[in-house]
Amino acid sequence: MKKIISACLIIFALLSTVSMSSCSGRAPELEDVKERFIYLIENSKELNMIYFGSGLPVYERDGVLSEQKGVYYNDALPTYNRVMENSRYLTVEEIKARSNEIYSTEYMAELYETAFEGVMTGNSSAYLRFYETSDWIFQNSYATDFKLSDRIYDYSTMQIVKPSNGEYVNITVDSYTLEDKTVKTVSLTFVYERGNWYLDSPTY
Repeated sequence: MKKIISACLIIFALLSTVSMSSCSGRAPELEDVKERFIYLIENSKELNMIYFGSGLPVYERDGVLSEQKGVYYNDALPTYNRVMENSRYLTVEEIKARSNEIYSTEYMAELYETAFEGVMTGNSSAYLRFYETSDWIFQNSYATDFKLSDRIYDYSTMQIVKPSNGEYVNITVDSYTLEDKTVKTVSLTFVYERGNWYLDSPTY
């Protein structure tokens, strides 16, 4: 009798596990996540500029203001321009904190590698997009600027597409830029982690 009860309990536990896995594996309804997804997409635009576009506002090396302030006096970083005091972000940690509010952990790791840790290009030495000293942050003047255009999304066309589940969602949404009015359907990915949904792909 004990063996029968034990077997029944095992079967019940297995069925419960399968049921729970099946439930958690279902993709969310669009209306439940749409507002969050729109928030992430719209707020990623500023970060796109920081990581891939013109970056933060900096003092021009031959500018009148930089000369008046003596910004580049005894210049030790000739390939980096100092970020201006009116920048919204004045430290690497501030950029990372904002990124943490928008992006997935895996996508952030990719961004941080090129922006803050440096990558090797052929036989050349590693370079960083941003370099922080004890008192200021500098931006690489040779970092690639992709001349990003503001991409406008038609959120009425947003759809959740396969493959998607309770932790990983793919969507399609129509978009265009002011320079190119041609409507383009783009695919974006979102990941559920840290108790919420986060963007897992670029939006530029």
